[in-house]
Amino acid sequence: MVFLFSLINISFTLFFFLFWHHIESVIFWVISAIFIIYFSKILSLFVEKEETEIKKRDQEIKKFPLLCIVGYFKKWSYYVAFLFFYLSLYGIVYGLNLLYNFSNFSEIFHYITFIISVLVISIFFFFLKKRHETISLIFRSNSVIFTIIYSFLFILYIGNNIEPSLFFTIDSMLPIVTLLSVLLFDSFFQERNKNIYLFFLFYIALIMGYYVTIIFPSLSLWPMFLGMMTFLMMLYTFIFPLFYYFRQYIFVSQKVGIYIGYIVSMSVVASIIFESISLFYSFILIISLIYQYTLYKFFRNYISYIVFLTTLIFLYLKIFLILGSTSFMMSFIYIFLLPYLFIGASYVFYMKFTKEIYILHLMGMGMSIIVIIYYFITTGSIHDILSLSILSFFESILIFLSYVRLKK
Repeated sequence: MVFLFSLINISFTLFFFLFWHHIESVIFWVISAIFIIYFSKILSLFVEKEETEIKKRDQEIKKFPLLCIVGYFKKWSYYVAFLFFYLSLYGIVYGLNLLYNFSNFSEIFHYITFIISVLVISIFFFFLKKRHETISLIFRSNSVIFTIIYSFLFILYIGNNIEPSLFFTIDSMLPIVTLLSVLLFDSFFQERNKNIYLFFLFYIALIMGYYVTIIFPSLSLWPMFLGMMTFLMMLYTFIFPLFYYFRQYIFVSQKVGIYIGYIVSMSVVASIIFESISLFYSFILIISLIYQYTLYKFFRNYISYIVFLTTLIFLYLKIFLILGSTSFMMSFIYIFLLPYLFIGASYVFYMKFTKEIYILHLMGMGMSIIVIIYYFITTGSIHDILSLSILSFFESILIFLSYVRLKK
């Protein structure tokens, strides 16, 4: 069912693209990619199996449902308390501003939150060696809610083009310190620390995106987004796992980096198709191709292998669309050059896994068939028997070469 919905979305994508509705085409392309990447069983290649822990947890819930409810309520009550505390604090400062008309009431809020955060951090590290669970829970709750508050302020400031003040800048850096402290020193939160680490990665992306727009206000948002995401996919996949303290989260970090890599690949392909092949897009495209091929070689990630080949195909199609296909000979080269290179590569280069050859051949032959159909639709020469026969002849040779290679 997942692939059926994905196929429907891809069909709508091609339909809108053929009729130059680029916005609708991009929307359906993103939806289809989400269906394939997120909901399909292929993601089991990256999902860590924790069946025993899940079974134990389910058994505990069945045996003691009331105890579990009370336990969850006790844990979440700290987060709810800190959320209402900061919201009430903001409301108090805003209310006092209405009464006394302060020059900058938001700066007072950032100043107070800074004092509170420094106090909580100091208490946490003072009692660190004593391993006080309540202190750790208070510190953890404050860290999470404080990060959520300033993540929301980031989004609000970006939308209103508000430049950061001194204490806002200091406060916005504190969640990095506090979340790292939870990850490294909170010994009472080992069961769900991966969620904190995901939150930490998200906040790094958000804070980087905000301050890049502040430092480089003249840059366009889309190229800025592509450049930042390219940097993050390299950072999360290859750089963070090198740090000793992050090695226990290597799976989570690489998983997030891989997903970002898929977004970068789809985004740069869409940019090249709908805009032009600029120097910046070419640079991002080369990095994306190297990244996806590296993932396949090191992690045996076949999704990255498919993304790598798909990116090559779209780049190839874009180049030939720029060159134009005014003659049958140009169209013939356009249709068969890359598919024959794909199948020929499986003869020349050693490929250890049969699945790799299958994917390469299927994408090559699939591309040639789709372009043949597109050629006859756009040229209106479906009744041209000679052209149809020549294209069918070379397509049959392509299929035969694929069959011979797979039989080896």
